[in-house]
Amino acid sequence: MKILFSLVLLSRLLLNANELSFGNVPNHTQTSPKMQALQLHSSKNRESALNSLKNAPPYYRRHVDIYQEGEYYITRYQNSKYPIILPWILRDFKKAGFKDAYVVSSSDASSLASDKPKSLSLPKTASNSLNHQPIQAPLNQHDQTRLIADARKAYEQRDFTQATICYEIMIASGMKEHQILLNLAYLYGREGSFGLLEKKIEGKRGINEYLYAYGAGALEAGRSDLYHSFSPYLIYDKSGKLAMLCGYFFEQENDPKRAAAFYKMAYDASPSDPHILYAYARSVDISGDKEKALYLYTQITQLGSAFDPLRTASQSRIQTLRRIQ
Repeated sequence: MKILFSLVLLSRLLLNANELSFGNVPNHTQTSPKMQALQLHSSKNRESALNSLKNAPPYYRRHVDIYQEGEYYITRYQNSKYPIILPWILRDFKKAGFKDAYVVSSSDASSLASDKPKSLSLPKTASNSLNHQPIQAPLNQHDQTRLIADARKAYEQRDFTQATICYEIMIASGMKEHQILLNLAYLYGREGSFGLLEKKIEGKRGINEYLYAYGAGALEAGRSDLYHSFSPYLIYDKSGKLAMLCGYFFEQENDPKRAAAFYKMAYDASPSDPHILYAYARSVDISGDKEKALYLYTQITQLGSAFDPLRTASQSRIQTLRRIQ
């Protein structure tokens, strides 16, 4: 008998659009990634370049310009407010007829024209030069909604890399961080990117929530570095939840003795937590202590309807244990 851990846990971690709330971006310059642009068209013919402007979607038109590099005329979309080309922007331009559009950055200037010139010369007065590090502005409501939808779609399609990118953009753009960072922590856990999480949560309160989300992702992905990542934080864990995750980790590693030790540690820290109570009941059950297991499972059956999966599993196990006695 094995708990469907991810179903219980992830229902609280994965966002719906209407659960997000947005705050103001602090009024200071943030560290931004290198400026990206979207190359739309490259031609030696000036008229061809001018005609390419006609296909630019009206919503983006004011950020589309033509630049000359040697004998080439290059049509490019670039918005100085947003250093990253958001996923739907590329899709919108492709739908508008720019089938060969692709993203370039300041570190990839050599690919801006079709014959790959060494650099793209921009007017010195241009405020959106690729070499500038802009002050990052907040996303408008339209972009926020589309980004949330893209993040959800990527997750549902199991494209965790794209989902991570979406949540990174949300945070970098100043969207309210708590719930977004929980989701990102889960995705970091799937990738084993504990160092990135530590940088994100440094100085924050309630870091155990983010560590817990990370652990959920790491367990679901079967990562082998979970305990090594968590060990420095276990001594500060008063909730018992990190210890519970370590119990699941060692259970996955086929080390029942260490798993039992961590489940007991979690239960001692928080005996009334339903998920910890169930994890400890399972551990006691596996060890062969039927009387204590029955006692713990019975406690779980008295929980409210919000914990129906745990209650159902416990009731089933109680019936089995009583038949065995």
